[in-house]
Amino acid sequence: MGKWITKLLGTAILTHGFLIWIGPEIVMRKLDRDLEAAKMYVEECGERWKNGVFYINPSCLSNKSSARKPNPDFLYYLIPYDLSNGDLYVSTPVPSDDRYWSIHAHNRNTDAFYRISNTEIDKDKFEFLITRDKSKTADIPIAYATSKKGVILNRLVMKDFSEYEMLDTFRRYTFREYR
Repeated sequence: MGKWITKLLGTAILTHGFLIWIGPEIVMRKLDRDLEAAKMYVEECGERWKNGVFYINPSCLSNKSSARKPNPDFLYYLIPYDLSNGDLYVSTPVPSDDRYWSIHAHNRNTDAFYRISNTEIDKDKFEFLITRDKSKTADIPIAYATSKKGVILNRLVMKDFSEYEMLDTFRRYTFREYR
């Protein structure tokens, strides 16, 4: 009986370790495939991919399985990055009202290495730089990534779907470039 429990426990520990090690890679590969598919224009969804930013249209989520649907109260936009192209500069508008807005930058292993929300910003625009160079300095906030690839997730609260067009225009003032 003791050997059976030891084998079961060992198998459970190995399986858990394997999933922690390989799980994030599976998630990011799926995201890569979804972002490639999002670059294709779909008339009912509008232009989702523009200048390296993926703007998720909440009315086009019906073709996804319910387990992967984002929260319908948020407008999401994603910025995938590859720092082998240089450091990534991002400039994005911040709502002037009490509407919740946030940015999370994720490494390739899905760890969020940088987070900020509108409660921490007193300007109408937020600029930051993502780099792997720990010696880099700048006049804007710097987020230090530990992997060369990752994704930035922006969230913007939509109080009612009637606000979609106005907020979609607002979020599309996001700009990114490699420097």
